[in-house]
Amino acid sequence: MTIVITLDYPLIQTYMVHSALLVVKLLALSPMAAMTWVRKGVFSNPDIVRRAYLSELKNLAPFWLVGALYVTTTPPSDIGISLFRMFTAARMIVILGYASKPVPEVFTDFGLILSYLITCYMSMYVIYYYRNAI
Repeated sequence: MTIVITLDYPLIQTYMVHSALLVVKLLALSPMAAMTWVRKGVFSNPDIVRRAYLSELKNLAPFWLVGALYVTTTPPSDIGISLFRMFTAARMIVILGYASKPVPEVFTDFGLILSYLITCYMSMYVIYYYRNAI
């Protein structure tokens, strides 16, 4: 059975937009690191920026890979779109938790756990969908 997934498929478009948003957020951390050296910026400590950057790299790389694989399984669009939106929101909350102390730590922890669970869910969905290839 051949499944054709085109770029006008809403789930593909949502994946692309949210991936690009996460890239922009990741790229924004580099100038923030430079600003902390020059003056006190959003992040008060360059080490915090480094930790936030590493956290993003560790979490975004699997998401991009698994998200691309996930859309090939043609899941229900509403579920897939919701997962991509929730992942992006969770990672934004994590960065806000790194950036500002007024954000309660419980929200940052929730963002970390939610993004992790979404990536795990999509991974398991892909494995189950392609289980005959094992």
